[in-house]
Amino acid sequence: MRKFKNPIILAFLISILYWIYLVLTSRMSIIFDSIGYENLGKMLAQQGWVEFFKTGPNREPFYPALIAFSMKLGKIFGLSYQLIQVLIQLLILLFTQILTLRILRILKINDCLSALTILYLGISPAIVNSALSLFSEIVTYPLILGVMLLIYRSWLSFTGPRFRIILLAIATSLLFVLMTLSKGIFELVTPVFFFLFLISALFTRNRKFIVNTLVYLIFFLVIFYSLINSYKSANRIFNGSFTITNRGVLALYGPTARRMEPLTRERFLTALAYVPGEGVCRSLFGEEKCHFWHFWKAEEFALQKANELSKTNMPPDILNNKLISLSKQKVRQNPVQYGLLIAVEGLKMFFWESTQVGCVGYSVGLTKLFTWMPFKNGLRLGMSLVTFLAFVYLGALFWRERKDVLKTESSLLFLYLCVLFIFSFISSYSIFSILVRYLFPIVPLYLIIIAYVLQKVCFRVYDSF
Repeated sequence: MRKFKNPIILAFLISILYWIYLVLTSRMSIIFDSIGYENLGKMLAQQGWVEFFKTGPNREPFYPALIAFSMKLGKIFGLSYQLIQVLIQLLILLFTQILTLRILRILKINDCLSALTILYLGISPAIVNSALSLFSEIVTYPLILGVMLLIYRSWLSFTGPRFRIILLAIATSLLFVLMTLSKGIFELVTPVFFFLFLISALFTRNRKFIVNTLVYLIFFLVIFYSLINSYKSANRIFNGSFTITNRGVLALYGPTARRMEPLTRERFLTALAYVPGEGVCRSLFGEEKCHFWHFWKAEEFALQKANELSKTNMPPDILNNKLISLSKQKVRQNPVQYGLLIAVEGLKMFFWESTQVGCVGYSVGLTKLFTWMPFKNGLRLGMSLVTFLAFVYLGALFWRERKDVLKTESSLLFLYLCVLFIFSFISSYSIFSILVRYLFPIVPLYLIIIAYVLQKVCFRVYDSF
């Protein structure tokens, strides 16, 4: 009985009981992108990898491979693959909670705040929705936490033996490869993050540390780009496109072309209103004016240009390069406007919580709760404000402790590396159009930062009495 009084064990137990209820009462909806994931899973399960490459470039391979695995298990046990997929994804979420707890221990977060963090990660409408739907974000959660643990250990190893540094570089590189083959955005995040990582190492002004950092990066980058380019080469051999996924270039051109349209005062205000969500924008400006900033509007720009170029019978790689070149040309037309709208896009990263992600059918009771305006809007706004304020506090703390952040095995060092990763993620994604579910991979890092800041604030309030 004493174990059940432990708040952390209770947090895990409540999460698991809630998931059991959801498995019994909810249903996965196969719509939008999930149709594509299901079809790719079927292709891999029935026809194998050669067909996957021949019909490509397709989506990133790791998640469709997981769906194919669920389909094969479903066939063996006579169960719906969707049920098996949901169970696997809930196990991934459980593993994410365990890794989160490991990080909270490193940061010396007390048991009550640790339990609250674990519990919220287990019952968050947005995060749990991702575990119940057929979208690939769920597989990145433990990968990112694992990466942060390895990067932290890597940084600490730069004053130690070279052999350990090389082993950590190999392990970290393999996890980054797996992340990139899960979500292609990490092909951009990786160089941005490690550029900032190297700059940070230079600030230590420690010759041995900097040399070991360079050794680490050489091994990391050689392994990472060798494996990623091998996958891209397989695509080139079978379908003529030296790329990871079929979405990257179109996803770049569409938002770029939209941002370079004439920017009136009203259009800029609608862009700002769209940051907290489409509903906010429509309530202030109406559906017609807000449609310009909808995800589908960017796709219209992209598909129109792709259809225009495809009539010239360009090979896939040349067409992709042409779209990249056109995107650069548009940016050069007005780089200030482009940079301003990129920054506005990045602000969406704070509005991650949502009860209306979709693609899951809930019980009548949960549906009423999730659509109840005070709960729906209050939770979204509340978590956005908490996240934003946590980053403001942490930024101030970094500035106050700036001489020691990079020097010691401390909580601030780990959090600094997390912030570098989050910044790299947000700046990379802001080039494209951001949907709510695109934010989910970094939510565990958000919650860890919030827990740290809450502990700091609570102790400061307590000490003042």
